[in-house]
Amino acid sequence: MTRTLLALKLRLLRNGPHNERAFSLVTGLILAALVIAGAFLTTHGVIHEGWIAVALTVWGGMWLFGPLAQPRHDPSVISREWWRGCPLRPWRLARALSWTELLGIGPLITLACLSSLVMLAAPGGTAAVTAAIAAALAQLYLLIWAGKTVAALAGWLLQTRAGVTLAAVQTAIMLALSFAGWVPVAAWLLPRLGEGDTALVTPTAGRLPEPMIDVLAALPTGWGYGAAIAARDGGGAGSVLLPLAALLALGALAQLCWIALTVRALRRPPRQATWRRPAVPGRWLFLPFTTPQVAAVVSRELATWRRDPARSVELRSAWLTPLLMALIIASTDWSWALPLAGPAAALFGAMVAINTYALDGTALWQLLTTPGALKADVRGRMVAWALLFGLPSIALAAVLWAVTGSWLGGAAVGGAIAAAAAGCAGAPLLAVVVPAVGTDARDRIYPGQQAGDPTGGQMTIFPVVLLVALLPGVFGGSWWGSVLAAVLLAAVVLGVSPALTVRLLQQRGTGLLDAMISRDTAALRSAAGTRSPLTRPLETRSHNRPGGLHELRRRAASHREHSWANPSPPPAIADVIRPTTDCAPPRPGAAQRVGEDPVPPHVHLVDAEVDVGV
Repeated sequence: MTRTLLALKLRLLRNGPHNERAFSLVTGLILAALVIAGAFLTTHGVIHEGWIAVALTVWGGMWLFGPLAQPRHDPSVISREWWRGCPLRPWRLARALSWTELLGIGPLITLACLSSLVMLAAPGGTAAVTAAIAAALAQLYLLIWAGKTVAALAGWLLQTRAGVTLAAVQTAIMLALSFAGWVPVAAWLLPRLGEGDTALVTPTAGRLPEPMIDVLAALPTGWGYGAAIAARDGGGAGSVLLPLAALLALGALAQLCWIALTVRALRRPPRQATWRRPAVPGRWLFLPFTTPQVAAVVSRELATWRRDPARSVELRSAWLTPLLMALIIASTDWSWALPLAGPAAALFGAMVAINTYALDGTALWQLLTTPGALKADVRGRMVAWALLFGLPSIALAAVLWAVTGSWLGGAAVGGAIAAAAAGCAGAPLLAVVVPAVGTDARDRIYPGQQAGDPTGGQMTIFPVVLLVALLPGVFGGSWWGSVLAAVLLAAVVLGVSPALTVRLLQQRGTGLLDAMISRDTAALRSAAGTRSPLTRPLETRSHNRPGGLHELRRRAASHREHSWANPSPPPAIADVIRPTTDCAPPRPGAAQRVGEDPVPPHVHLVDAEVDVGV
């Protein structure tokens, strides 16, 4: 079985998509080559060997904390969900699957990085090189299974409410370190930049303190390094074999934990989404200058951001990240940069709201078959985003400006206004243009399930919002000029984008629905690239064609008149809501469901009357 699964994974790696893997392979090999070059320079006395210990510790930390940065992403090529109904003993299957985890891009580039241990031990002779090879393999074994076990534990924790909060905190920490981790270093190199002084403090890459090197070597990520150095310096057999034994023992324990978690996943039957909240009317939300339809959409969106498993993680991480960035900046001498946390909050809010239509799933058919619902839905999503991210980000920039008195305060407030407008307008627009289709909302019960990978949309909206946030500070001049320019820019963006988003939804709605039903975005691309009757506004088409909403209303009205005038039993429900047979659909799919059968078979007549406005 192990050989069969290994052959299966090799075929999946060979025939699957290569774009992301190729990028990861090239980037990883470049970083590994830098570590190897550093080890080579170490042997010639150019740099101290302690820097290699730092590099290996950071590399090992990427294995441990990388899965926490993307807790909703399953790194396994062969998913455990495929084998849930397989008639095999779970322990046997899990053991066979465990060896397939050793194949991948991550182990390959990590092995290349750990070959620097061989370079370090080369001056010690053949015996030292042999010990370094064994240390590199043992260190690789531990890192792989430590990372896989952390990923499996993160996926298990995401099935609990506490795990959702923990995942959001972990994601926020990783993002804050990624976006603001350079600030302490920059503040050390340019301590007087806030005063206009660009004098650079020249760093020196000297010898690291010995206590620091000892601490790094004592960590599990440094045991291989310690064994290679001991073998090179002629240490005893105990100083070499003891770290190797510890690496193998801890790696075997991590592999056993991964197998146990896999067995638990294989034994767990598939769960269906259940509704624990009673279906009761929500509280009326009063919003000035909005219609009741838009206010209803805003109420729904605010509740969805709290209750949906995927959205709740994104909501927490989007707000924790700029706050943690502010804490990192406040710990340095660059307190003048604190107001920039406001535009950063709007930027992260736009990135997490980039996939809302795909997250809502096939419920889109209700919008496509209800007159006027698309316009109200787009405006309601924009208002909800403004309440959750836009207005708070502007308030955060203003408060930090008042607290610090920074000369960047006006530009930061203007940037927050512009970024909020760009995020408010761009998030629904890109949610239609580049949806990341995943598990439907009806079947998604915890964030660990695949809800689509919105990386493409996030990388698209990130530079757009960043550029828009910079415009008021560049062209506004003084603080009031920046704010005024931001307000004018926001008015233009918010005035143009809703109509464009509604138009795109009318043109691409059926393709988007088809893509979410089949979980294949090729249906969306094919629908967008062809000019067919499906590209007409969907509301008009569903009204005028036979079997559309007008036909359904007419039948329901005749049924109601018949019931009032004649006490005899009414006609069958199927006779009232069945579609006409004189307009056969060209092919099955979302277009048929929207155009020919506006009411799904499982919806009761009462629901059908509510949907069509009877």
